[in-house]
Amino acid sequence: MISVNELRHPKEKLYRLICMVIGGLIWASLLLGTMFSILVVLLPLALALWLAGRFFRAALFGNSVLVDEQQYAGLNAMVKAVGQQLGMSRVPETFVVNSGGMTNALAIKFLSTSYVLLFSSLVDLLWEEKNHDRVRMIVAHELAHHAAGHVNFWIDLLMKPAMFVPFLGSAYSRACELTADRVAAACIPANREAAVTAMITLASGSQVLTPHTSVEAFKRQEQKIPSGFGFLQEILSSHPRMTKRILAIEAFYDSRTVQPVAAQAA
Repeated sequence: MISVNELRHPKEKLYRLICMVIGGLIWASLLLGTMFSILVVLLPLALALWLAGRFFRAALFGNSVLVDEQQYAGLNAMVKAVGQQLGMSRVPETFVVNSGGMTNALAIKFLSTSYVLLFSSLVDLLWEEKNHDRVRMIVAHELAHHAAGHVNFWIDLLMKPAMFVPFLGSAYSRACELTADRVAAACIPANREAAVTAMITLASGSQVLTPHTSVEAFKRQEQKIPSGFGFLQEILSSHPRMTKRILAIEAFYDSRTVQPVAAQAA
C-alpha cells in the first residue's frame, strides 16, 4: 500500500501548516468573539453546499456516464485498483463527462460525497488497448487529491481564511498538484514513460503528435521562459507549469526507488 503522507511534496507540507495555523487562529478569534456569528456563517454555508451537491449530482447522473461494473468495467477495475493502492476505504464515484474537446480531469467533493470526473477527450487521447498506465496516471492523480485530503470540506473550511492571504492559496494549490503527481507516479513505478507522456499529452492535446513529441525538447522549454514574467505567471497560477511538473516527476523517479506495485489489468 502506498503511503500518501510520505509522498506529500515538502512545499505542500509547509503551505498546509501555514494555512492551518492562520485559519485556526482566525476561526478561534471568531469563536471567542461570538458563537452566534459563527452559526450565522456556517449554517447557511452548509445548506448552500448541500443544495449545490444535490443539483450537481442530478446534473451528473443525468448528463454523464457513471463508471461501474456494468459500464466501462475495465476503467472501473482500474479506479478500484488504484483506490486500493492508496488505501482508500471508499473510492469516489467516477464519471466520464462529455468535455467538448477539453482535456482535463477533476476531483470534487460536496460534504461527504466524492467524485472523480474524467473528461472524455482526455480518455480518448490517453487510452491504449495494451497499456493503460497513461490513463492510470490521471486516475491516480485525481484519487490522490481525495486520499491526501485536498478536497476535504472540513480541512478546506479550516484553511479558508488563509486563502485570502495574497499568493498563499495559489502556492498551496500548486504544491497539492505536485503531491498528486508524486502519488500518481508511485502508482505506476515501473512505467516512467507513461507518467511523463500523460502529462505531455495534457499539454499538447494531440493524440497524433504525442508519439512524435520529444520529452527532452519539451523540458528545455522551461529554460526559455522569461524569468521575471515566468515568476509572476507562476505565483498567480493554481497549477505549476507543465514543464515544471514533468521535471518534478522525473526527479521523483530519479530520487526514489519505488517498490513495484502489482498493476491490475483494466
